[in-house]
Amino acid sequence: MITPEMRAEMRRLVIREGWKFETVARRFGVHHSVVRRAVAGETEGGTGGAPPVPSVLEPFKAYIVERLTDYPSLTATRLLLELRDRGYTHSLTIIRRYVAKVRAPRAKKAYLRVETEPGEVAQVDWGSFGHMRIGNTQRPLSAFAIVLKWSRVLYVDFSLDQRMDTFLRMHERAFAFLGGIPKKVIYDNLKSVVLHHVGTTVQFNPAFLAFAGHMLFEPVAAPVRYPQAKGNVENAIKYIRTSFFYGRSFRGIEDVRDQAAQWLREVANQRIHATTRERPADRHLIEKTRLRALPEHPFDTDLVVPMIVSKEARVHLDTNTYSVPHSVDDRSIVGQSVHLRADDRTVRVVLNRVVIAEHARCWDRHRAIELPAHIDALLERRPSARGPRRRDRLAALSPGAAMYLKEIARRRIDLETEVRKLLRLLDLYGEAEVERGMVAALTQRTFGARYVRTLIDQARFANGVAEPPDPVVTGNAAADNADVTPHDLEKYDALF
Repeated sequence: MITPEMRAEMRRLVIREGWKFETVARRFGVHHSVVRRAVAGETEGGTGGAPPVPSVLEPFKAYIVERLTDYPSLTATRLLLELRDRGYTHSLTIIRRYVAKVRAPRAKKAYLRVETEPGEVAQVDWGSFGHMRIGNTQRPLSAFAIVLKWSRVLYVDFSLDQRMDTFLRMHERAFAFLGGIPKKVIYDNLKSVVLHHVGTTVQFNPAFLAFAGHMLFEPVAAPVRYPQAKGNVENAIKYIRTSFFYGRSFRGIEDVRDQAAQWLREVANQRIHATTRERPADRHLIEKTRLRALPEHPFDTDLVVPMIVSKEARVHLDTNTYSVPHSVDDRSIVGQSVHLRADDRTVRVVLNRVVIAEHARCWDRHRAIELPAHIDALLERRPSARGPRRRDRLAALSPGAAMYLKEIARRRIDLETEVRKLLRLLDLYGEAEVERGMVAALTQRTFGARYVRTLIDQARFANGVAEPPDPVVTGNAAADNADVTPHDLEKYDALF
């Protein structure tokens, strides 16, 4: 309840003392509109007899109306600059409030929802989802989304780049998931799809047109700055952010894909869609029959790069090096031209149409990826390099592992002995756990393979994982290094 005394004090502070409405409102613990009414002479029962306080903008209102009549899009900031020349000395906020009252309301666009036939149209777009750490590298994480317009069935996949080969590979996976190919696919003005877009004239990327011609669908470029042309996939990107991505943790790119696939099966395509009031998965059963069948021969979506084998018997891709055999058919391939073929999971090196090396693709940077067989073949020609090669293998695990080896070398510890022990730990635990153990030992300033193993076992115990059993050795090098594949136990059951 505002008493007459409080109202009188509010008027005095504003009119006589020059306090701001908000300051007086905070003093009395009321909303600023209460103070404004008190100053204007309004009471709870009606309007008082006091005349309203004239606005400081009153001398300039006619000019503002005139300018907005001639130029409806003038901003309040521009009007402030013009009023400064006419003697206005107050804030921009007052002008903004008055402009909002007198400016003619802008006409809003009306949109006609157009429904299509089953199998006719799909919409595709990329979405940016921040970055993902791969080793010591931050990679941009992108989501590829495609929506069939009639059924609203959604497919999403994640990648660490948006290259053309990745873009086409995502299409192939999406069409396989959808069970066929629609007649038309609508795109934003992605450089992977559109090279130039002037008015209604569109020049498509020739590499993408080759893919569309192979898959037999018509690419359609959405008008510039008109996202409503592909509103279904725009809304799908927002839905992926809120329903799937936010609040989850991921162990890597494959974990993101696995969780996304599960979310598609159990949530996204099983919900009741707000527009169709049906489940996308149910409508997809109908639309799937109207899609064009996948081509008999898949399109080549690999990244293909011709290159020369280096003198270290390696090829390069994305700052990383991959080992190759130093010779094929007793002929050296150093300096020869080969083709590197890569997808998002595998890197293959091809010589004369024969794959001579295959590696898991590394998305870290500045790493040396090697196959033991390639290195062993080189070491047979130069046995004295075995010691440094062993150290290089451990140092390549991470900068922390390399620093750990440097600290070992500075102490009264036999480096070669420690390297051999650490390599045995690699066989026992794997690179990731040994690297974490070496970094933990470096942090705690405890040096030696036995400390590294203790720290690895402690980390395993904290995660509920048991220690691996020590390998059984016979002392015979040939027997200890042999790879033995056990028989299926069902074969023994068949004997009885």
